[in-house]
Order: sequence, then C-alpha cells, then structure tokens
Amino acid sequence: MSDFFVTFITLLNYEIMRIIILLLISLKLFSQTKKPDTVFCDCSQAKLIAVNSKTIYGKTIAPNGFGEFQEISTAKQKTNFAFEKEHNSAWYKLIINMSGELTMHIIPTKADDDYDFMIFKAAKNNFCDSLQKHKTSPIRACISRDKEELNGKTGINFKSSNEFVKQGIGAAYCKSLTVKKGEIYFLVLDNVYDKGEGHTLEFEISQQVSIKGTVVNENNKPIQAEIALTNQKGDTISIENTKKDGTYEFLVPVTKNQSYTLNFYNDSSFTYTKSFTLNDTAELKRLKTILPKLKKGNKYSIGTINFVGGSVQYLPQALPSMNNLAKLLKKNPNLRIKIIGHSNGRDMMDEQGIIAFTKGRANTIRNYLAMQGIDEKRVEIDGKGDHAMLFKLPKATANEQEQNRRVEVMVLDY
Repeated sequence: MSDFFVTFITLLNYEIMRIIILLLISLKLFSQTKKPDTVFCDCSQAKLIAVNSKTIYGKTIAPNGFGEFQEISTAKQKTNFAFEKEHNSAWYKLIINMSGELTMHIIPTKADDDYDFMIFKAAKNNFCDSLQKHKTSPIRACISRDKEELNGKTGINFKSSNEFVKQGIGAAYCKSLTVKKGEIYFLVLDNVYDKGEGHTLEFEISQQVSIKGTVVNENNKPIQAEIALTNQKGDTISIENTKKDGTYEFLVPVTKNQSYTLNFYNDSSFTYTKSFTLNDTAELKRLKTILPKLKKGNKYSIGTINFVGGSVQYLPQALPSMNNLAKLLKKNPNLRIKIIGHSNGRDMMDEQGIIAFTKGRANTIRNYLAMQGIDEKRVEIDGKGDHAMLFKLPKATANEQEQNRRVEVMVLDY
C-alpha cells in the first residue's frame, strides 16, 4: 500500500471522527437548551415568582388567549386604566422577599408584540375571587401603545412619575413601587396581538441611599458641578446638580451586589468618577470631591475607564466617564489632550509588545471620542506598559488589578 493511500485513509478516518464529535457536541448542546417557561392565563393559576434584589423569569412561551375566564375589561373594572379586554394574557403572583423600591421590565421576545400590564396588591388570600366580583383596582397600569424605539419594552421604573398610563400614545413605563417584605402582588400581562413569541420579566428591588457632600477645586473653593449616577452597565439612573456653595444631597436607588458610579462634571475642570456599592452607604454621606482646573501639562486620572484583562476593550461602566471627556472637549475647543494607556503586568509580552498593547488601549478611547465628533488631531496617544501600575503584583486584589488596567489623560494645550 502506497504512502499516498495510507495518508488518504488516515485523513478520511480523521474527518469522519471529527464530524461524529461535532454531531455529539451539537446534540448535547441541543439537549441542554432551556425550554421556554409556561404561562398561565387565569388569576387562580398565576405563576408564583419570589422577587429578590435581582430576579429574572423567562423567556416564556407566548400567551395564547385569555384562559377560562375573561377577568379584565374597562367595563368590568370601571376604570380607564384597564385592558379593553384580555387578548393573550399571562398571570403572575409576586412574593416580595425584601423591602425596597420595585422596578420591572417586561421584555417581548418579538419587538412587534404589544404588551399592556396591570399590577394589583393582594390584601387578602381570596384576591382572585375579589377580582371576579370586580371589587379591586390596579395600583399600576400601562395600556399605552408599544414603543418601537424601546423594542416593545414596558414596565415600572424610577424615571416615570405616572402611576397609570391610558390607552393610546403615551409613556411606556409607570412609576416604581415601594414594597415590603412579605407582601403579595398580582401582575397580569396582555399581548394585544396573536401569534406572539413570549416575553422575559426582570425585577429589581433597590434600597434608597442618601448621598451627601461638597465639590471644591484644588484650592478648596466650592464650585458647581453636575453629578450623574450610573450603574455597572453604564446606564444613567439620575442626574443632580450642586448648589452654588458646592453642596449637594439627594436620594438614589441602589441594588444589592451591584456597583455604581458617581460622575462629577464641570465645564472648566477635569472630570472625576467614584465607584461604590450598597456597603459604602456611610461614606456616601460625607463625600468631598476635588475637581482640579484644567491646566496645560497636568496629568489626570479618569478613574473608571478600565479595561477587560488582556484586551483593549473598555468595561461597560467606563462609558459615562468617556462621555464626560467628550463633553469636556466639546465645551473647550482649544483643549488638546494625550491619552496614556496602562496595563496590569505583561504576561508573555516583551517590552515593545506591552508598550504597543497599552497604546492600543489609548487608541480605543481616541476612536470612541472620534465617534462622538472629536477631531482626532486634538487627541494624541501613548502607552506606558506596566511601568506605572497603581498596585503591585502579586499582592493586588482583583479590584486593584482592574484599576491598573486604565488610561490617564494629560492636557497638552488649553
């Protein structure tokens, strides 16, 4: 048998084995795919959900019809804040496991699905019987048309001030709900359209936290500033402003086991960011923030523009600081900066490689600023590798190592 034929048979057997392995992996992955959760279309069969600080349910199958009973209608409930009738409904019984402020997102699997919702507080065990007799009214209801820009999402949040939204064009969200541990609520969703594709429910219970402090410049003189609170996804939760004397005090919703960022901004000062969690509530009542004036030759730490390990990709929570930097550049057209990238060690990279890598991190931020309309000629880049780590290895904690993976900004001209 020739060497060519032996090689051919070997390669053929190898290819057959590869196909078999791929088929087995595909079958295993298919068997592990989560089936959509069932929905129940009547109050008496409502799906029980225990709501904690962060609870996600779904995705579900599509509701199909209104069940055995047509339980909700504007005529029966004698209110404008009810479904005209149930089309394709799903009922949920919510058991509250902690006190705080409840928010909820109803996320359609198909953006074209139009979900309305109503929330009832169950004062008695026979809530469904009371509903049948039409002696109960919702405490939150949103019957407005779905919003294309939100991909059909609806629910309750902190931004809305409306407890109820009528049918037609209107807000997609209602006001958040103050809840106590042990309380029971009933949620009913109704998809106006047939042949839907189900939904996902996201619940959060937050604690109200007081944030208090003063903003000053490097000479300890009070200055006015804008303060934006963002979550770990980079979403803005609230925006506040200091008084003329630089002081501020406000309440914000904070969820357990999540990190948040306070972003301080002033048109003629360098921005500052501070991260915190629910465990830092005592410190948040006596904050003193220094926003230094912009000066040529000064180098400033961004604070929360950090990166994924071994990557030039910034973390989601960096977005607010990056937007503040873009805002600062737009407000000050003569401002020119240099962005300097840093790393948390070098692994197998040599000196030239680690410098190029951290320069790549700086370039990522420059590219983002360019997307925000900032002329690239105003932004130089550099990389310092692992020569200016804030925390030395191997003693640095995971959080400290994340802080090493950063960029700093130097003012070249102002």
